[in-house]
Amino acid sequence: MKRLWFFDLDGTLADTDRDIRESWKAAMRDMGLSCPNFERDFVAGPPIEEMARALFPDSYTPELGAELRRRFGEHYDNDGFPYTVEYPGVLDRVRALKASGATVVIATNKRYVGAKLMAEKFGWYDVFDGIYAGDMYRDDPSIGVLKKPALLALLIARYGAKSEECAIVGDTKSDFVAAKENGIESVGVRWGYGTPEELALATRVVSSPGEI
Repeated sequence: MKRLWFFDLDGTLADTDRDIRESWKAAMRDMGLSCPNFERDFVAGPPIEEMARALFPDSYTPELGAELRRRFGEHYDNDGFPYTVEYPGVLDRVRALKASGATVVIATNKRYVGAKLMAEKFGWYDVFDGIYAGDMYRDDPSIGVLKKPALLALLIARYGAKSEECAIVGDTKSDFVAAKENGIESVGVRWGYGTPEELALATRVVSSPGEI
């Protein structure tokens, strides 16, 4: 039995895609950016800067990434997530894991501010033991902004767990790569945004929450 479970947010706990896309498009309009293949190439889940680098490979700069993050936040944090819905049954499984004695936390690439606002809306603070995001230590010079592998490493150490006692539930490559780099198992969920090629990187793949 695993005693420390990490759950990804976007595409794992909730279908957040439309709200994220609408805020991205609003941010790009604000900045006068054009991306003809946005609907085809955009993926919810990776950090904003990473996605911006993929969408604007010829013009990306750290300054552009930072401005996109700021503009995105202005829209996303104030829209109330009107299109976001929880995936049925996932929180029931989280509660079951907790009832068995496990510690269950959210570990996300999502901006910490957005993750907190969403957790407040859906009542996740009453379900999870903690909510963590890669940018939550942005202002701490000893830590800084963490990609998911480093975030998991930090949390594994903080909770005093061994790698064999941990697992992450997610839907995209970043979750499974982070798991591999930390020597922990991963569970890929078919209801998220990951492609078959990405899900093939997981230790195992499930089609319903009850299989977790």
